[in-house]
Amino acid sequence: MELFLIEVENMEQIINITPIIVFTIIAVISLRVIWNGYKDFKLTRQIEGFTDYLSILEYHMSKAYDLIHKDRILIYSLEGMRIEDKDFNSISQDFVRLVLKFIGPSLKKIFVDFYGNEDTFIFNMIEYFNTRYEEDSIRKETMDEMSSDNDKSTIEVPNYEQPKT
Repeated sequence: MELFLIEVENMEQIINITPIIVFTIIAVISLRVIWNGYKDFKLTRQIEGFTDYLSILEYHMSKAYDLIHKDRILIYSLEGMRIEDKDFNSISQDFVRLVLKFIGPSLKKIFVDFYGNEDTFIFNMIEYFNTRYEEDSIRKETMDEMSSDNDKSTIEVPNYEQPKT
């Protein structure tokens, strides 16, 4: 008889706990749906404002490039020299750090979300830096001037006819 009473008490406890378990399951599922909806809404809002965000990033990358160019690249450009790979990697890393300082942690998080992860975001910033460096007009003009100076420095010997004897 005691055994029966224990089973009934356990059954009553299970019946009393069942609404709590059901409520907990429903709450977890609801929170998951709400969280996914929020993430989708946030991503949709960011995609709709992509051009605005991109213009902000472009502004800061341009500003950072101008500072890095003035401080670290201009001397190479004026002399028409190529930057060594080790120095170029260091300069591009400085560029990335400067851009990240300009945009701050909240915008960094937004751009990392846009690009999927931080590595892809940094890769795109370095691509921007490389493209700007390749399009460096001062360096191109200096290289053109140096090549035209080399062309002018060749000595032209006039073609004289030998006198007939």
